[in-house]
Amino acid sequence: MSNQAAVLKEEQADLTIEERPIPEAGPSDVVVKNHALATNPVDWKMQHFGVFLEKYPAILGSDVSGVVDSVGSDVKHFRKGDRVTGFADALLSKDPQNGAFQQYSLVKECALAKIPDSMSFEEGSILPMSVATAAVGIFLSMGIPRPPAKQQGGFLVWGASSSVGTGAVQIAASLGYTVYGVCSPHHSAMVKKLGAHETFDRKSFYVVKDIIKSLKASNHQVVAAYDAISERGSAQKCVEILEALGGGKLCLTLPYPEDAGKPAGVEIVQTYAAKICIDKEFGHWLFNEWLAKSLEDKTFVPSPTIETIDGGIQSVQKALDLHAKGLSGKKLVITL
Repeated sequence: MSNQAAVLKEEQADLTIEERPIPEAGPSDVVVKNHALATNPVDWKMQHFGVFLEKYPAILGSDVSGVVDSVGSDVKHFRKGDRVTGFADALLSKDPQNGAFQQYSLVKECALAKIPDSMSFEEGSILPMSVATAAVGIFLSMGIPRPPAKQQGGFLVWGASSSVGTGAVQIAASLGYTVYGVCSPHHSAMVKKLGAHETFDRKSFYVVKDIIKSLKASNHQVVAAYDAISERGSAQKCVEILEALGGGKLCLTLPYPEDAGKPAGVEIVQTYAAKICIDKEFGHWLFNEWLAKSLEDKTFVPSPTIETIDGGIQSVQKALDLHAKGLSGKKLVITL
């Protein structure tokens, strides 16, 4: 058997299709035969700008879904043939074996969840980066207690229709927060269906004033905000909202702009999906337990909308090029 992979051989190069050995599982590893791969904005940014990359050749991608091919000697939760979704941690390990964009990926047990038979591999593939980024931000960076602890108050999600944003909306709503989402109007219905109480038009010139006015008039003062975009001034707008409401915590997916000045009364933290492979206890709880159960119970659903790209591994470059042009409210998935 062979392992066809989309390889980034040097900085800013197009991906090259190559045959590579099938990875061998270490003690806590699982080899997944991929059936579907999802792409993320960070993938094309790594290709074009070299961010997070220290050596070449590299295999990009974090989101895989498929069937367990083999397991390491210490693996307890999985066996050959299990249908799974997993976070491929090449971002952290710098090892091409751990990249997603290939037919077989090496995934740590703590970053893997079983998916129900009723769920397609395409649906499964859009979960890992979204869930990991949202959950690390909420539970580790912001320090919000895990379920079954219940929370009160308002929770603002900027970029609520994005992949990570939809994850944050669902997690925050499941914890008991009253969720307010900022997104494009044509994604409002989807965001509300996922658990948001109210949505606001991200393109409105008055969006910050509208949010502040609405929340001051309600009994749901925002105590925390999650900025799933963290670009084009979104972080500063979240800070302005929190300051007007008495302060709170803000989680970002990118660093807070250095020239923006230190906000008063707002604690800023940042999320990093690969922490599920560093804090393995958290990763086991999040993926092996919470996510697997939530998918089975259908209390967490794959989102946003999927757009499939045909052509297998050879089409990964096409998907990254589409990402670079900009996407809204959908996730690109490559079927194998």
